[in-house]
Amino acid sequence: MTLSVFRVKQTLEEYFRRKYISKRDIEILEVTSLAKGWETELFSFILRYEEEEKWKEENLILRIYPAKDVQNKISWEYEVLVVLFDAGYSVPRTHFLEMNESFFGKPFIIMDRIVGDDMGEEFTKALEANDMRKIREDILPVLIQLFVKLHNLDWRIIPIEFDEKKIIDPYFFIDRNLISIDDLIHKFNLHELLPILNWLEERRDKVPTKKISILHRDFHPHNIIISKEGKAYVIDWPSCTVGDFRYDLGWTLLLVSAYTSTELRDIILNAYERELGSKVDEIEFFEVVAAFRRFSDIMIMFKHSPEEYGLREEAIQQIKETVFHIKNIYSLIRKITNLSMPELEEFIHSIEKE
Repeated sequence: MTLSVFRVKQTLEEYFRRKYISKRDIEILEVTSLAKGWETELFSFILRYEEEEKWKEENLILRIYPAKDVQNKISWEYEVLVVLFDAGYSVPRTHFLEMNESFFGKPFIIMDRIVGDDMGEEFTKALEANDMRKIREDILPVLIQLFVKLHNLDWRIIPIEFDEKKIIDPYFFIDRNLISIDDLIHKFNLHELLPILNWLEERRDKVPTKKISILHRDFHPHNIIISKEGKAYVIDWPSCTVGDFRYDLGWTLLLVSAYTSTELRDIILNAYERELGSKVDEIEFFEVVAAFRRFSDIMIMFKHSPEEYGLREEAIQQIKETVFHIKNIYSLIRKITNLSMPELEEFIHSIEKE
């Protein structure tokens, strides 16, 4: 259920009065509901207060997790943001993790609001105007530098514990992912996707991991904010993990192909390889993995319930409004794998009819 701006204002004022006992005349201003993603509800606001006989204002973001059983996910995102900020990576400073659900009925995070422009909006405008110069010279260099910098960070700063003996195995992350895919298919009865798993398993030996990285897992222009000072910040980290960097790159390339064009996908891959300083081997394998992830997310939402999978109910409507991208992904995977998947085609067609 969507919260009203009035309720958010009142609740935040109560919250900060408890947190900031030494600050006087606390007031919440300019509460604005922002675009909502599949998992969270966002509000921007200004915190105003008096301290040491001076008025101060802070631009902040309230990020609420409406889904059920999200305590682990929100705690994880908070930890990730803190360690990345401390490591000097460009993420907003995060102030509070609040697990007490008495305020909004769900846990939430409060972090700095980066006042500036959504790179995704600039990217979309440039696409609509067919302004490839702007994309190549202004947008992609920033996007790619941030992406490669993330993948070059020491992955050990992320609070994940692995058996050192296991991760030496170049197939540790690959096998773990294939097992996860198999488990997902059986848990949610996603038999339509079995051909994809079989295709991946047949090619498993070709994709050993050579580089372990921190993975954002949803890296695209709409998750980058350019501040008024011109600094780029990466947002939206609940799915962050550690693994083969090609999982991250494959997801981004798949989204670009599905929502824009394969030509732009190739431009981004070439730019990534130039920044990295080497070729990326077997990237199509990881694009197929990304396609499975997208298909499985969508099928679970339609076959079951968005909430039980940790997503907002409105995600269903978002999928229906952009069903073209699912059809594009299916076409791309058919081209890569040459698989025939009539049951998956039927499922996609059923979404179109709703």
